Amino acid sequence: MMGDIAVVVGAASGIGAAVCHRLRTDTNARVVGMDHQWRSTGESSCHIELRVDVTDEASVERGFDEAMLDGGILRSMVCTAGIQRREATENLSLERWREMLAVHLDGTFLAARAAKRRMKDGGSMVFFSSVAEFHGWPERTPYAVAKAGVSAMARSLAVEWAGDGIRVNAVAPGYVDTPLVAAARERGELAVDPVTLHALGRLADADEIAGPVLFLLGEDSSFITGETLMVDGGYRIFRGK
Repeated sequence: MMGDIAVVVGAASGIGAAVCHRLRTDTNARVVGMDHQWRSTGESSCHIELRVDVTDEASVERGFDEAMLDGGILRSMVCTAGIQRREATENLSLERWREMLAVHLDGTFLAARAAKRRMKDGGSMVFFSSVAEFHGWPERTPYAVAKAGVSAMARSLAVEWAGDGIRVNAVAPGYVDTPLVAAARERGELAVDPVTLHALGRLADADEIAGPVLFLLGEDSSFITGETLMVDGGYRIFRGK
């Protein structure tokens, strides 16, 4: 089987699943989803589902090798993998700090490096930052630090890999109606109703994030690289009414 390949890391639910759906319906790419856990719902939009631990170098490399087994050309890579926790920094263990950075920073780095090694004819990558990188967010220090690092990584790799025809950008969403946010609500980890933090007065649907991701992967954004695109419903600019 030949043709273009699109890899989505963190594809089992939420934004990653929405990106897979849009890639499958709006492009001709073979969509390869990677995640550490897949639910047996039969609703995946991926052509191929691979179990991958983004914090493990060997697991990531094996996953990308498997993605290329049927032939084809790797054109797109999206890394949405992430976790979220709220904890006072003075009580934060080094283990928990490292866990957050491992998923977001190590995971993005390992996925990007693996994709670069297999992108022989150029392509596009999209990483996931957050509005958390742009303001002080108490009790979520490692998350904010990791997301700022993801944007810095996108800028650095955009310059380093431009000569190879590879564009690298990031998306910074506001709150999205995903299982991750729902779980945080259930655990009581949200100090305020996130709906009130957005100028548009609501959370995003995951597909509203997937659309801009496809824009950054496609030819309509062919002169955009090293950017972090805010897709936040006015979160960053909103100061209340």
